[in-house]
Amino acid sequence: MRTNNFSYLVIFLFISACTGAKHFTKEIIDPVFAQKEITVIQQELDEIFSLLTYAIVYHHWQPGDIRRDKRRGYNIGALLVNPANEPVFYGLNCINSTENATQHGEVRSITGYLDKTKRFNLEGFTIYTSLEPCVMCAGMITMTSVKRVVYGQHDVEYSKAFERLAIDTRPIGGFAPYPRVVIAQASSSKFCGLLDKAYQDFIANETEKMLARFLTFDTAHEIFKNATNDFLSYHVKYPENIKIYENALNYYKSFQ
Repeated sequence: MRTNNFSYLVIFLFISACTGAKHFTKEIIDPVFAQKEITVIQQELDEIFSLLTYAIVYHHWQPGDIRRDKRRGYNIGALLVNPANEPVFYGLNCINSTENATQHGEVRSITGYLDKTKRFNLEGFTIYTSLEPCVMCAGMITMTSVKRVVYGQHDVEYSKAFERLAIDTRPIGGFAPYPRVVIAQASSSKFCGLLDKAYQDFIANETEKMLARFLTFDTAHEIFKNATNDFLSYHVKYPENIKIYENALNYYKSFQ
């Protein structure tokens, strides 16, 4: 009889744990990953600026045979787009040339533009990045009131920084989410999926599983090259975006 009672207790605890886990997933985790619907026009805008971001990184590409002390940094970049859908500033990862671990593309694009324009913040701006922002960059993006982030490749080890800031753990005795919310979404561009797949293949086959190293490989270089070609030959579907694409193209050509 005692054995039966013990078995019932184990079953009860197991069911309770499963039920509780499902409840907290629904209450705490799911809301953070809920995606807001965006219009097809906005989707095309995101495609244009994601392609432009890839193109900027490709233009400044550094192969893996460059010595570390001669390297600018990683092949990662970020593009600022103002509320009028105009590209206004970009930044590249420069942690090697500056000997400063904070000098990510997002940091450089934000601080560079704010210094140049003497603006206080970036309210209403969107930042397009070639790689999902880390927690440092997510914090700066949040504190400067950026509206949206669209990233062109998922990070594996340093991912979900915005979701971690947005999570509400008060139902389990934790903390409220951070007061400011940034909408962060992976790019719907096919090149985002291609980079994710290529990086997974890289992890599976390489002993030195470093993202920075992957971003010097021929596979990554080819994806960025094809994205650049797609940007330069892009066919705009929606008339509302024709002028925006032309401005983006002229912006890219301005530093060729």
